Amino acid sequence: MTKTILIIGGSFGSIKAAWTLRHLLDEKHRIIIISDKPRTTFRASFPRVIFENLDPEKITMDLSENFKNTGIEFICDPMASIDQDNNQVICENNNYQFDYLILATGARHAYEFLPGSREFGLSVCDISRILETREALLNFDRGNFFAGVGAGFTPCDGPPMEIIMDLHHLLSEKGKRDNVKLNYITDKGQLLPPGGPEVWKYLDEHFNRKNINVHLNVHLTKLDKDTLYFKDGKTMPYDICLLVPPFRGIHALQNSDLIDERGFVHVHMKNMLAKDSKNKNIYAVGDCIGNPGPKQGHLAFMQATVASEHIAWRINQTGIVRMYLPEFKCVMDQGGGIGLHLYSQHMSEGDGLKIELGEEPYKSKIRFEEIFIEKKGDIGELHHQMLK
Repeated sequence: MTKTILIIGGSFGSIKAAWTLRHLLDEKHRIIIISDKPRTTFRASFPRVIFENLDPEKITMDLSENFKNTGIEFICDPMASIDQDNNQVICENNNYQFDYLILATGARHAYEFLPGSREFGLSVCDISRILETREALLNFDRGNFFAGVGAGFTPCDGPPMEIIMDLHHLLSEKGKRDNVKLNYITDKGQLLPPGGPEVWKYLDEHFNRKNINVHLNVHLTKLDKDTLYFKDGKTMPYDICLLVPPFRGIHALQNSDLIDERGFVHVHMKNMLAKDSKNKNIYAVGDCIGNPGPKQGHLAFMQATVASEHIAWRINQTGIVRMYLPEFKCVMDQGGGIGLHLYSQHMSEGDGLKIELGEEPYKSKIRFEEIFIEKKGDIGELHHQMLK
């Protein structure tokens, strides 16, 4: 019998899931991506947009064109809700029936949980604001700079670290570094907690060498045009502040009976099946899941592979199904053509560790971006192979 697999979302997780399913299933089975946006942008390259004048159009995919004649259908139609009882996704324009559903919606930037973050903070996560951020940073050469995460659940610390390192390099090149105090803030007890003790130690020393002040366990509660306010009552003046806002699940999942109090979907980590899926046919991957751990593109690729293999096995009744075994992997720009690659199996209680600072991590990140776009997102196991 013909099966229909719907995938909701238009970024890393959804694209990886669609290609994995297409390679594992007969052509008679329909694979449909539904997204509220017609295009997606390779967000991992936003630091290059800011500091290397990279045109955002060069890292943007038109999803309809991307999947033309691939056996993967694309529909731009914002999801409104999910009807679990009838195996139906309700969107603004049509309703869509499914046999299996993969949620890869990403998370919502919940600025309302950190007052002032939208009005006064710069963003490194939002394509609609990235050029505004570029202009502000390239023209900044004196004062107090803050980057990081506030409080209220923000499991994405890597991007603001990249920005502060890139800015350190730019100011040093201009001879303006001594005019700026660079500060990194986080509500967490360590820099990149999932990396494990060796990563923490390395990053502490790395930030210290660059004279970047690190503020751990600080809970930012609000900001106005020139002051940061913290939970313990302390305040700090600033001239520019770049923040990752709190994350929450998207509004369309609110009445799905799938989510926790933050709007995220909890899954069985071995196969990414949603724990509250009534008919045991809804999966979730990427930033929309509520299980503990960071939200990284690399993990979204891994989760999408596992969910897709599990669905394909249920349809084909044969094949290989891998279990999800999380690993920490981060490649961060440092400025001047240098990258920092951090790899650890700390999250999965393994002992693998790699720390590499140099040109190769930087070049590898660019190669991955180029191959991803060139191959229309059909990258196979490339996300595992790069720099490992």
